[in-house]
Amino acid sequence: MNPTVVLVHGAMHTPWIFDPLRERLTALGIASRAVQLPSSNPDSAAAKGLTEDVAQVRAEIQGVEGPVVLAAHSYGGVPATWAAAEEDRVTELVYIAAFALEVGVSMREWMGGDFPPTWIQSADGLAVKAGDAEQSIFSGVDPVLTAEAVKRLNWQGMRAFTEKLGAAPTDVPLTYVVATEDPALPPALQEQWAARAAHSLRVPSGHSPHLSHADEVAALLAQAVARAER
Repeated sequence: MNPTVVLVHGAMHTPWIFDPLRERLTALGIASRAVQLPSSNPDSAAAKGLTEDVAQVRAEIQGVEGPVVLAAHSYGGVPATWAAAEEDRVTELVYIAAFALEVGVSMREWMGGDFPPTWIQSADGLAVKAGDAEQSIFSGVDPVLTAEAVKRLNWQGMRAFTEKLGAAPTDVPLTYVVATEDPALPPALQEQWAARAAHSLRVPSGHSPHLSHADEVAALLAQAVARAER
């Protein structure tokens, strides 16, 4: 079976965010699918947590025939890390400016216990949303695409940040895409995570390289697929 790229979006996003990247993968003859994480929801009360996200990523992997290249952006790196530890069909884990946390650490702990001051909390206290997404998440992205992406942002469930990472793979090769101009996730930290990876790529991008540098990210995923085929 040919490998499939399974894409995991970041906090507040939907699978739509990967449409430009998936178009390029299709043009390269590569099958892909994108997960909708339960932690991201237009209704703050319905937004779930990390454990539900992991279950959804695992279900997506199990729904694929053949090997899987699992690629995740930002927060999506957390459920993807856990899922890759549980699913032996994953041949490579690709972090796209994504969090590669240690087991036992939560996003909230990594953030120092607090959210960025520009984030908005829902009235029910169950979810958060970035208030400065144009600058923090979509810097360097085409303005028309940015406007559409901001319009589509959801609430992100609080438990996505408070639940701790339960597992990480020990035998799955890692690839890291470092966004060298990322205002949201410090590039120096991304470099630390990239140093542990078997393969890495640096792009002069803000926090969304899959949007601003979709060709380069697609080419990197094509290389991961080629390795899976071997």
